[in-house]
Amino acid sequence: MINMLQSENLKYKRTFSKKLFFIAPMYILIQIIAFSKYVFLNSMNWWSICFMPFTISIICTLSTRRERKSGNYRTLKSKYIDLRKMWISKILVIAYYTFLASLMLILYFLVVKLIYSTSFIPLDKLFFGTFVIWLTTLILIPICLFLSEAVGAFSSILVTCAGIVVAILMATKVGWYLCPWSLNIRLMCPILKLHPNGTQLNPGNFLLDSSVIPIGIIIGITGFAVLSILTSLWFAKKEDTTVV
Repeated sequence: MINMLQSENLKYKRTFSKKLFFIAPMYILIQIIAFSKYVFLNSMNWWSICFMPFTISIICTLSTRRERKSGNYRTLKSKYIDLRKMWISKILVIAYYTFLASLMLILYFLVVKLIYSTSFIPLDKLFFGTFVIWLTTLILIPICLFLSEAVGAFSSILVTCAGIVVAILMATKVGWYLCPWSLNIRLMCPILKLHPNGTQLNPGNFLLDSSVIPIGIIIGITGFAVLSILTSLWFAKKEDTTVV
């Protein structure tokens, strides 16, 4: 398994996919000139709603296209490679790079805080919020990889677009946990004290209920593990990985 992880990681060497994990958080720097507390909170909100989900879907799309160009796993099949482990390794490597992207986001905020000597960046919200976003978006990795392999390379991006729209609508509803894309959005409400639309939440608003945080994290991690296993079994049984 370690060898597979190393092999999968090597596939990202000198690729746009690897650079994207570090480029995506850089949108924060664009807002340095007019930096304020609202910009910080809103940037974190947009990171959870759009940037992290789209980064994951784009990477999964590029991963599928790269494998397709290199022979669609036929060589690996002929060598009796355990395709289940290979699939899991792909998921774990993407999870690793999304974690690095999260660290870069924290770093960019800290640089801004250092330059401006501002108190507008509450470190507790920065670290905890970023970590929660990472944990609750892990579930999107097996989903996007599966869509890219089973339906078509760009299907994960299209579904992510639809998923984000649905997530914004569901995040404030009772069944927020039913949509994988709404987990991180709902949890940011009590952490950032922001509505998904970016407006400040008034004291007493039900969206400020912090009891949803452990629930969302448990659902996200459990869903990630279950979907990773199920999609790995599907991938191993798939006779032909070519998608028209």
